[in-house]
Amino acid sequence: MFDNSKFQNYMLKLTIFCGTLLSFFTTLSAQTIHFKTYRDTIHKISFDIPNYWTIKYSKEQDGVICIPTTKRQKDIYKDCFEGIVFRMDFDDYGLDTLLFQQFDKIGDNYVTSDRVTHDVPVKFINGGNWKGIRHDNICGISCNDNGFHAAAGECQFFYFCKGNKTVEIQTNGRALDDKVIARLVSSFKFID
Repeated sequence: MFDNSKFQNYMLKLTIFCGTLLSFFTTLSAQTIHFKTYRDTIHKISFDIPNYWTIKYSKEQDGVICIPTTKRQKDIYKDCFEGIVFRMDFDDYGLDTLLFQQFDKIGDNYVTSDRVTHDVPVKFINGGNWKGIRHDNICGISCNDNGFHAAAGECQFFYFCKGNKTVEIQTNGRALDDKVIARLVSSFKFID
């Protein structure tokens, strides 16, 4: 026989839990993010990143990476994301070559593949002195503690192109906050 009081108790606990979770995420999204400008004089670029991140060359990763600097951010990125927010690559080709070599064209649209589908849409982006593209992919992540590997991450790719120069920023399985994306893209520029 169905026990209505147990069901009502369960639903009450579930409602409280969901309300608490919603409150937590609302608080997180309502927090103000302070930014600083990252300048790379070798590759002649600049863009804004949150104050609690830094960009550096990593011999271990054999490239330029962005890492968190505060305990809270380090905790977010430690296990399944290798402590890395994003990686950066620098290539000597422009947007047309990038699209031709790395993406498929279906009608007027470009697509790429991820672990789930073969038609991930590419979005065009642009700034004051560059044009580019971005896409979000389902990607594999490896959790350090238990060796677990799954197609559970959300990797984001941003390509900023000017002439025959392309800067690629690729997240490491954790999607960036919408405010961070908007600021990164709107502030990105090639320094002449």
